[in-house]
Amino acid sequence: MGRRFDFALLLLPIIVVLTVAAVFVGCRPSEQLDPHFRPKYEKADLRTVKGDEIEPIVKAFVELGVLDAQPTYLDPKGTLDRGTFLTWLIRAWNIYYRDEPDVWIRLAEVASGSGNHYSDVMPHTPLYPYLEGMVQAGRLVGFQKGEWGYSQTLARQELILLRNSVVLGREAVFADEAVRDDFRVSLRAFLADADSVPEQYLPAVATDLTRGRSIALAFQDVELDNAAQKPKLLPTKQVTHREAILALSELGERNYRNAQVKALGEWKPLSEEEQKALDAADQAARDKASAGHGD
Repeated sequence: MGRRFDFALLLLPIIVVLTVAAVFVGCRPSEQLDPHFRPKYEKADLRTVKGDEIEPIVKAFVELGVLDAQPTYLDPKGTLDRGTFLTWLIRAWNIYYRDEPDVWIRLAEVASGSGNHYSDVMPHTPLYPYLEGMVQAGRLVGFQKGEWGYSQTLARQELILLRNSVVLGREAVFADEAVRDDFRVSLRAFLADADSVPEQYLPAVATDLTRGRSIALAFQDVELDNAAQKPKLLPTKQVTHREAILALSELGERNYRNAQVKALGEWKPLSEEEQKALDAADQAARDKASAGHGD
């Protein structure tokens, strides 16, 4: 009897380890496992960024699944919309922190009857799981009441707010109106156009100057170290693809160099038939969710 008891004690740690491992695998966000969030091509077509400083980052983003198609459309000097940046941001964050499930931004479930916080992002739209995931994670993501404006061109102040809300948390990008003037006063010591930053973006921009790094990474024309002359942020200026990629090259303590494809599991590009079947199933799920939302 004593031997059986000892053997059971020996097995107990193994059972615990296997149980924890199973739970961990089961709760990994779908973008690390699902083919939807994997690159569709074995090699990226980098002609549009050839020789640009972002070329190695773009290549890594395609391999990791941050960008899920050949980026032939990616013009370093071209602009991008809010929805695209939010999608890239969440994918990059979850990949960089793949071994820390407590900080993942989990994608919202798309199902018949799913509700939506913003009238222009319905459950059947590709952005829905990401935007609703941000809402459910308690991040500040809204710019207007009622609509999120996903198709509008991303502005610098919006990039700073979105990136810092993910990297630093809601408390770093939100403050009561009563204390927002304090942020403006502190900004005046660093930026020549501090008074042009709208009130709702003041906490995010002010925090970025001390620990956010969005400006330092993305906007090379804003020379914060230039003590002789305060630079201008130009907060409403449109963000370029190059600036967005640079902003995502580092998120907190992690960056694209730390992320490896092998850490996400074995990856092989889908065959054309498999990809078509997957796209068809995805569209059917969105149609079903859309129909349920309209009931």
